Amino acid sequence: MHPETDEGWVLDIACLRKYPRDEYAERARAHTTECSTMGHCLESGYALVDADGRVTLLDPEATPPVLDALRRSDREAGVWLRVRREPDGDALATVEVAEVPAPSPLSSASDA
Repeated sequence: MHPETDEGWVLDIACLRKYPRDEYAERARAHTTECSTMGHCLESGYALVDADGRVTLLDPEATPPVLDALRRSDREAGVWLRVRREPDGDALATVEVAEVPAPSPLSSASDA
């Protein structure tokens, strides 16, 4: 098992479960910070959704640092995080969470 660094819009798992898979990226980009910090949402844990709609579920220990990043963010919606995870026994554990700029939609179109 190797360390991983993942990026994406933070979305709580309670809300993620409600959305169709083909809408994950769109919904995550518009998901409000206020919703992500509500009790039932933070209790469900968090995931990252990248621009292609791929989901990375985060371990339960990621919840406090993700919540801290959400509370520090000045964004009302669409908080993009970078999460570094390292092996811890048989699993990956979150060791670092930081808000970083989301990729520009234009940069991905020009890369094609």
